[in-house]
Amino acid sequence: MKIKNIPLKLIDIADENVRKDHPFGEDSRDQLIKDHLSKFELLQPVVVRFDNASKRYKLLIGRRRFLSLSAKGTREIPAVVTELEGAEAEAASLFENLIRKDLPPIEKAKMVRKLVDSTQSGITGVSKKYGLSKSTVSEWLSVLTLAEPLQQALESGEITLYEAIQIARKPKALQEKLVNAVSDGKLQEVMIRTGVKRGAPKGLLTVRLVFNPKKKFDKKMWDQLNDQASQNGLEVTDYVKNILMKQLN
Repeated sequence: MKIKNIPLKLIDIADENVRKDHPFGEDSRDQLIKDHLSKFELLQPVVVRFDNASKRYKLLIGRRRFLSLSAKGTREIPAVVTELEGAEAEAASLFENLIRKDLPPIEKAKMVRKLVDSTQSGITGVSKKYGLSKSTVSEWLSVLTLAEPLQQALESGEITLYEAIQIARKPKALQEKLVNAVSDGKLQEVMIRTGVKRGAPKGLLTVRLVFNPKKKFDKKMWDQLNDQASQNGLEVTDYVKNILMKQLN
């Protein structure tokens, strides 16, 4: 694998980059990367292909790194030049984004759907090619079968991914009850009454914290926890657990 420094002014974000049209700078992770690259060198090169027609490079992987360095005023960026294009390039971009831990669950599920659609042999092909278990792929796809109100409940954090997968396995009649419960503001109550599993599997002791991104204070608190957890190399749940342990000790 050869790495070369390429002037940023010669690079465009490729159409195959699955996050090409996403706004940059609104996500707390965007700012975190910008802050990091303002102090340290880029360790992981981006991936580009050379477009003979335009005589320019097309960015396949590393959109946030590219935009962060552009905002910083950097002239060149380390890059791996590949010949991937079309469906193969999009699949590579999809998988690179799938392994990110900060993707919203519905967005990740839609990426899994695209990956399955673009891979021969569907779920089995994705499992073999990318090392994902077939059950994991199927669970992500099941989330997309939920009615829109339930998908929104997952996005807002009202239900967990684990709960969403459990709901997707339930009969349609029960799912309709849960949809009605969303509009009535009684989703959690109906989930308990109908026996839908909540949170972690039975036997684990859990503390449930729900942050509503529509509430300014909740969003601010979540963003701060997310940033501090990332700076310490931890998941938010592990970071919060550490905070609680320090308080109890």
